[in-house]
Amino acid sequence: MAHSSIDPDTRRAIMDSVDRFCRDRLAPAAQAIDDAAVFPMELYKEFAALGIFSLWVPEEDGGSGVDLIGPLKISERLARHNIAFAISVSNCGDCIGPLVAAGGRHVKEQYLDRIVDGEIVPAFCLSEPAGGSDVAAMTTTARRDGSNYVLNGRKMWITSAPVAGVFIVFAKTDPNAGHKGITAFVVPRETPGLSVGPTERLLGLHSSPTAEVSFDNVVVPEEARLGDEGSGFRLAMITMDEARVNIACCALGAAAAAVEEAVRYSRERKQFGKPIIEHQGLGFIVADLVTGLANVRALVSNAVQALESGRDRRPGIYAAMAKQVATDFAMDAAVKAAQVLGGYGLTRSYVTSRLIRDCKALQIFEGTNEIQKWIISREVAKNGLDILEMDDLLP
Repeated sequence: MAHSSIDPDTRRAIMDSVDRFCRDRLAPAAQAIDDAAVFPMELYKEFAALGIFSLWVPEEDGGSGVDLIGPLKISERLARHNIAFAISVSNCGDCIGPLVAAGGRHVKEQYLDRIVDGEIVPAFCLSEPAGGSDVAAMTTTARRDGSNYVLNGRKMWITSAPVAGVFIVFAKTDPNAGHKGITAFVVPRETPGLSVGPTERLLGLHSSPTAEVSFDNVVVPEEARLGDEGSGFRLAMITMDEARVNIACCALGAAAAAVEEAVRYSRERKQFGKPIIEHQGLGFIVADLVTGLANVRALVSNAVQALESGRDRRPGIYAAMAKQVATDFAMDAAVKAAQVLGGYGLTRSYVTSRLIRDCKALQIFEGTNEIQKWIISREVAKNGLDILEMDDLLP
């Protein structure tokens, strides 16, 4: 688990720079980015120039020191304005994590600085056409051939693949060993045999391109391996816990945008001589939205604390709960905010129509919400309510 090592004053200064970026650069361009449906490379590089990506890199590797809370707060801020951009930024962190945790000196020297500077965009290759959430069932293989490995297989729904310069790839080095046979590798885009399919035309997240990545006898050297053979599953699961909380933070930011729009509009718009929030039918919708936002914020906060503690099963379970609840609420908030706005909620002049399209993806990314419920129910079946530490709920 990543533990925060940035002092509060430094984090506050970083957040101030992020807020300026959101206010001056991202917010004014948010709808245009979505309309263009292309990765905003110049904006991405401009964001990287703020030094944000170094928050995933320890000082000994040339970063500013690993921070957990800062990137999560940043995801929430970015998602308030453009969820797709928040996903692109957080995806970079998903890729840096395995490089820092398990990359050899050669790999770190070759890629870390270039990723942190925004020179190259990374992509995280885990999901497959027939095994998105069932990681142990992956069929992509990495066969040992002397001092090299030969990769064959397909990865699906890979965020940033169309613009990526390097791929973090998970493959089976021992196809008969289940999850214990998974190993991670770093594969540059120009490697012969690696091909990226056409960009998928998704319902939402138009500026966060997704595509299939195929490996046809792709040869990589031994030093491209991340960690020992068979350590890939644990590396992926650690990354997934943090990624799920990160998606929850993106959902929290998106939900906040939806609720803020509903509150603002309902206070300004008048019908029958008074603001529509004073009409019980709409006022109760707004009340539910505000209460739901407060509930989600509290659960996400608990998940962040669990990640920081790194204690036994808590991080994974709280990550699953936060991801499921936050993304479900974000979707619901976007739909209800559009209802409050009436016809305006369907237009591009208001953020609600984009939120409805983008929030749907959050319910599917990093494991569908049904998978999150399965993780939670499995834990309860084994250990009851121990994970909630019921005796400590109240002071």
